[in-house]
This record gives sequence, structure tokens and C-alpha cells, in this order.
Amino acid sequence: MPIKVAAAPKNALKLFRTGIEKHLAAGLVDATLGQVKGLGAPHRVFHLGLDALVSEKPIGKAAKHVGWRAQLVDRKKNAIAAAELVVTRAGLRFACVSRGPHAASGEGEAAAERWSRQAKGDHELALLRIPGAYCTTLWLRSRDGTQDAFVPIAPCPPSLSPNAAYSENELRAALLPEARKQLEGPREGER
Repeated sequence: MPIKVAAAPKNALKLFRTGIEKHLAAGLVDATLGQVKGLGAPHRVFHLGLDALVSEKPIGKAAKHVGWRAQLVDRKKNAIAAAELVVTRAGLRFACVSRGPHAASGEGEAAAERWSRQAKGDHELALLRIPGAYCTTLWLRSRDGTQDAFVPIAPCPPSLSPNAAYSENELRAALLPEARKQLEGPREGER
């Protein structure tokens, strides 16, 4: 089945375009960003804290929707950067333009598309960040949460392979040992 994206709020595209124009006009441009010719479809961004990961509450219920992300593409539709909007109490606000492997996750998206073709049912593409575990994944969200898949984007923790699809249980099992250590903090006498 094809991967879908949630419908972005009505003002999202205008906010993206205005924010990107201001970013480019401010002279924060290198040769690569100068090649931006368009926006990919915006998709939702979620945050999952280590406490929620360790609690074993379903990710679909524990992850917090924090914004929207759209890839900036060149003439050949290759992603070269990403722009983000953040959800605030006052509504959406332009946050940033970013570059690097997490911004231009073409290999991860190709892996997600391959997985989606083999899976049954509709899936929504989203981005899930688990900062305490140093992990960013493409999240293929099923309608009922029973057949979600997570595709880590490099660089990712050594317990995961980038661009491979993981079930929620597999992702959690790979991240839990280090997450528990992070939450425990340093032991007395260790620094």
C-alpha cells in the first residue's frame, strides 16, 4: 500500500515558504541550499522521551506531536535539507532549516517504501525523535497502531541498523538497555 502523510494545517505551506525565504534572504545559504527548488509533502514530527520508552506504553500513545517537517528538494526532487515548523501554544511557528543525514533521509524513505509495499494496510509517514537514545526514525503509523514500523536514520545507535524496518517491540528492545542506563544516571563515584 502507498505511504500517506497526514493533512498539514492550512497555514503550514505558507509558514514553510515564508520561513525558508527569510532563512535564504538572511545569507545563511551555501551552494547546496541555493539549489532548493521546492518542498516535499509535509509530515508530522513526534518526540518520545526515555521515560515513555521505558514505561512500555505504546509509542502511538506516548509520543508527543511537536511539529511538521518538509524536505527541501532540488530540481531532480532529491532531498537536500529539511525545514520544520514547531507546535506552540499560539499555533505553528517556523523553527529551522537543517541539513545532514537526518534532513535528507532518502535511503530511509526508500527502505520505508519497500516495507510499506510488503505490508498490508495504510500507513502514515511521520518522523519520530527519541533524543535521549540518540535515535531518529521514520515512523510508518498504521491506523490502529498494530502494524507500525520504524526505520532508523543514520547515524543511529549501534543496536539498530540504519534503513532497516523494525516493529515497535524490536525498536524498544534495541533501545531499552541504554535508555535504562541513561535514566539511572551516573552511579556514585562515577563521572
